[in-house]
This record gives sequence, structure tokens and C-alpha cells, in this order.
Amino acid sequence: MNIPFPPFEPDKSPFDIASSDNVVNALPVADGWGPMPGLTEITQALSDECRGAVYVRTAAGNYIIIAGTETGLYQLDTTDFSWTDISGPSAPYAVPLQDSWTFTRFGDKLVAHNLTDAIQVFDIEAGGTFADLAGSPPRAKYSWVSGDFLVLGYLEGAAGEKTIRWSGINDIEHWVIGKKGSDVQELPEGDEIMGGFGEQGGFTVIQRNAMQFFPFAPSSGFTFTRQVLNPKQGTLAPRSIVSMGPGLFFYLSEDGFFGGVDRKPIGAERVDRWFLDQIDQTYLADVQGVADPFEKIVWWKYRVANGDYYRLGYDWQLDRWCTTDLQVGEMVALATPAITWDGLDAFYANIDAAIEPFDSRLFSGGRPTFATFTSDNKLAYFTGPNLEATIDTAVVEIDGMARAFVNGARVITDATGFTLADGAYGYHGDSVTWSTANAANRAGLVPFRSDGRLHKFRLVISDGTTWSIASAVNANAQPSGEQ
Repeated sequence: MNIPFPPFEPDKSPFDIASSDNVVNALPVADGWGPMPGLTEITQALSDECRGAVYVRTAAGNYIIIAGTETGLYQLDTTDFSWTDISGPSAPYAVPLQDSWTFTRFGDKLVAHNLTDAIQVFDIEAGGTFADLAGSPPRAKYSWVSGDFLVLGYLEGAAGEKTIRWSGINDIEHWVIGKKGSDVQELPEGDEIMGGFGEQGGFTVIQRNAMQFFPFAPSSGFTFTRQVLNPKQGTLAPRSIVSMGPGLFFYLSEDGFFGGVDRKPIGAERVDRWFLDQIDQTYLADVQGVADPFEKIVWWKYRVANGDYYRLGYDWQLDRWCTTDLQVGEMVALATPAITWDGLDAFYANIDAAIEPFDSRLFSGGRPTFATFTSDNKLAYFTGPNLEATIDTAVVEIDGMARAFVNGARVITDATGFTLADGAYGYHGDSVTWSTANAANRAGLVPFRSDGRLHKFRLVISDGTTWSIASAVNANAQPSGEQ
């Protein structure tokens, strides 16, 4: 019998052959599962925990990576991979505990800010250090670009949490309301602002309990007008919002994961209940989402009861979920910084010690990729050796009329060095009895002597193994009785 390695959907019945409640460290592929890369640390340690990071590309094609801590802003030196302090005159900063740095590019300027400190600006072409943004803009938690305007959301002061404000047209140093198109808008409903992003012809604002669109409408006598898109629902976790393009964004709400203003459920009856059971409910609002632009997966980082941080991923092209037991810190979508052959000296004692394949994205500057900061504050890319993968089938009744004796199985995979275990059940609801985890023999057959009415197979592929696909288990079974 051919038993597939199905999608990870732990909310479904364990007896549904089309779903699995246990897949760890594997990425969805069209007809099964593929490997998940581990981490490669590439930098020296930041002075403190990362509270936000970004990359920008100069006109000459060079990539600059900037990271912020509670008190400073730093640029990655790609010669020795240390961090250079480029904080402005307002440093040391004081990023609040429940806040982080927001980075927004406007032309050749990079704006960095949080709710406590004066808005900072960095000249991408000239380099140097950050400076206070001129024009007396208000402090704000969030920002985004809409056409020729820089928009700020969740401002300091009374009623600021429900207020947006935008700059003068094509001038981020102009904040005089009523001049050059600059204006302010307090939102009367929907509670506090959780974030926003530019869209074609305007921008979208996500609140705790609403979503609104601000179309560019100069003919109306106002720079932007307002349209309520969803009057009742928004997000409780501001950093969970991940925008992928016009009209396409994902986020966490009180009752699970959704996409778009119409709240298309992407986790309902698949992972929502599992996730809400896993997460420390105290930290629901701190869930952070980031898109891996290479794998086309949105990852959400969340905290569990013991204080560890894990990731849950959603492949928006395949409409599939995945998870990992690799602990992570601040997550960032970055470009690779173009490590040269000479630069390998910063990582490896000699060429034989290199663990990265030489066609890795790590050695190609400007390739989109996904990164995190480790527990010791080093930047690490997800380009390392493959993690140990565990993939379970569903609990399957091989013979609907009788118990089944399994004497062997073949795994449809190009991996080698794996093991396979057979979990047998006497009846629906029985506890599982696992066989020894066996390797395949020279003919590719994994031997078993397992008897039960139901069976569940568990594939474990060792870390560092090179492989690309695991699709199914082909079990050799015969009836062994009707009890």
C-alpha cells in the first residue's frame, strides 16, 4: 500500500490520510517534502539583542545591512563582518520593551524610528551615520511609503495610537499640516493602529479591529480620503503583518491566521488550534512575521511556555504549512552580502572546513534570502547544512477488514542514511507501539515485523544529508486476523 507523507495539518483527524500531525524541519514541495536548511553564522556579535534589521541597495549595486538594538544602530562591515556603530546624535536610544525599530526607505534616504526616540535618517549613497530627521516629525511606531509621501502610524501623545500623519509631497522633512499635501487623520473607529503599507493608488492601515484604505484623491480637496474595508476585524499582533504585494498580505488574529481584507482563513482546521495551544498566550501580541523571499514562505516566530522561540511557516504558493524545532531570534528578510573567496577566511580555517556548497546563495551578493539573529546576537543565514527532518504519515488502516502485518516498507525518497519506524495500533484510539527505527537494506527495503489494525510511519532523515524529496511509504502488508 502506498501511504503519502501528507501536508502538516495537526488540527485534522489523525486518521485522515491526507494530513499529518508531525512534520518537523522539512519544507513543502509540490509532491511531498523537501529539506530545510540550517543556519550559517556570518557575523561577529552585535553589542546587544537585535530589535530590527534591514538591507538597502545603493545606486552602485552595493548592499548595506543595518541592525538596531535597544540603544544603537549598526552597519555590517563586510570586510571582517563586525558591526560599526552609526548611531546619530540622539543616541543612546531607548527602544521600549514592546517596541522595535521600523525601517522605511524613501528614495536615497533610510528612515529608522520607534515610539520613544526622534526619527532617524541615513543617507544611503553618502553613508556615514544617522541623523535626526529635520522638520519636526512626530515620533511614531510604524511607517510606510505611499507614492510620494512618507506615512507615519501610531503617533506619540494623546489619541496618537489611532492617528496617521504624512509628509509633504516628495519631502520627508516637511511636516507642516496643510502645506505641500501634508496632513493628519485620527481614525474614529477600529482601535489602535497595528501597521500599514503602500498600495497602488494609496495605502492600507491595519488596526486592532478594522482595516482601512486611503486612496490618493487630490481632486477631492484632500491628499488622501478614507474607505473602511473591514469595520470589525484586524490583528492583535502588529509585527505579524506581512505584505507580499498589491492586496496580498497575511496576519494573525485572535482566532488564527488570515489573508487579505476579507480575512481568507489560511489556518482554520489546519494549524490554528495547534498554534494557539503551542504559544504562550501572554506573548500573542509579540508574534513576528517575515517572508522568506527565496522559498516563498511566510514565517511567524512565537514564544512557547518555557521561553523558547520557534517558527511556523506558510507557503503561500502551495497553500501548505511547515514548522521547525530550530530556535530563532529576530527574523529578517535580507540580501546576501557577497562573501568573496578571500572573505572565507573570516569563517573557515581552510577550504576543507567549508560547510557551504560553493554554489550557495551566501557567496552571491544581492540574492534574496532569509536570516535570523542567534542567541549570542550573531547574524546567521538559513543556508547551512540540512536539518534533521522528521516526517510522519497519518494513522492508516491498511486493511479495512483485518489487522495488518507489515514485514517491510520502501520510502519514496532520494535521501540515503534515513531510518523508518512503524507505529502500530490495536484499534482507533489505542496508544501507539513503535517498532525499532530501521535503516534500508541494500535493496532499499526497510524490514519490520509489526502487527496492528492501524499503522503510522515515521521517517527521520539525518542532519547534513543531501536530498530533495520524500513523497510516500510503500508498505508490504498482509492480513493477520480480524480482531
